[in-house]
Amino acid sequence: MRRLRRQRELAAARAALDAKVYFGLDRDAVTADDESTLNAMVPVRQDHPELRIRTEGNADDRGSDEYNLALGQRRAATARRYLVGRGIDASRVDLASFGEERPTCRDENESCWPLNRRDEFAIVAGAERLAP
Repeated sequence: MRRLRRQRELAAARAALDAKVYFGLDRDAVTADDESTLNAMVPVRQDHPELRIRTEGNADDRGSDEYNLALGQRRAATARRYLVGRGIDASRVDLASFGEERPTCRDENESCWPLNRRDEFAIVAGAERLAP
């Protein structure tokens, strides 16, 4: 029973860290909907102080390469500030911007673009503690 509970806890922790935060066009502010996504990460980060993550900002393909890289950086920084504001040590959250280079959807239309305007989170250290 203890093992099953541990597996469920680890699966929930991985799911919280695999979540994405989405942004509006030309926006870098976290919405109320996305606050719950980020809030779910906080206890995982507090329970696993060895974890270090990278917040990866992304943009859709509208706008120049330079603009989209800067926008992705602002989006990543917004998520980092949010987590730090809830007690996560800033040294445990790295930043990266991929601009428009890592789209999840390649169609050029209004149903696709919002999927590319996002932050993703990658574990850069301590992942072995979340293995089953």
